[in-house]
Amino acid sequence: GDIACRDTYHRPVGVQIIDRAQVASVVNADPNGLDITGFTSALASLENIGADITSKDQIISTSCGFMIYFQESFSKMTDKTFISSSLIALPELRSRFPDPEIMVITFDADVLASPAYQPALDGFAGPVIGLEKWMHLYEVISQDLVDLDFHKAELGMDQLITAALRRFPVKAIILECTNLPPYKHVIRRH
Repeated sequence: GDIACRDTYHRPVGVQIIDRAQVASVVNADPNGLDITGFTSALASLENIGADITSKDQIISTSCGFMIYFQESFSKMTDKTFISSSLIALPELRSRFPDPEIMVITFDADVLASPAYQPALDGFAGPVIGLEKWMHLYEVISQDLVDLDFHKAELGMDQLITAALRRFPVKAIILECTNLPPYKHVIRRH
């Protein structure tokens, strides 16, 4: 789901905001430089929440797919299901489809192609499409803007998806960016 659009979640959600976790600091080619103390503190505090609910029924997720870099280390900090990114679904999709039939749509394809994220992609050879810098949605996300013109963002997504699917007739799409689920209907139209 999209943190700013709770209707995109299938279950009730709680939100914990991590200070200093803005897009500019999280989405970068060197995630080792990210101060993760806010994340580790949040994980520790979440261990005590919902003690009456079994751990297997609780899911902790980040709001940025680029946190895939920390999937293994963060998941070891909790007994709850931890999902850093939808990219953790890539191995399962690859067992069902060849790479050219899977598309990853990401906030920034150049950053995702950097060496730090290669272990998460594990040699994935399918198309990876990033939001274009001219897109309204890219502008809103990259600048952490509060106001979004949904119609304008929707039109940009439609243009991006139309061009991508013309080039790559895929059977499965992973939305790396957690701000993309509100636009699933645009993808489904194609």
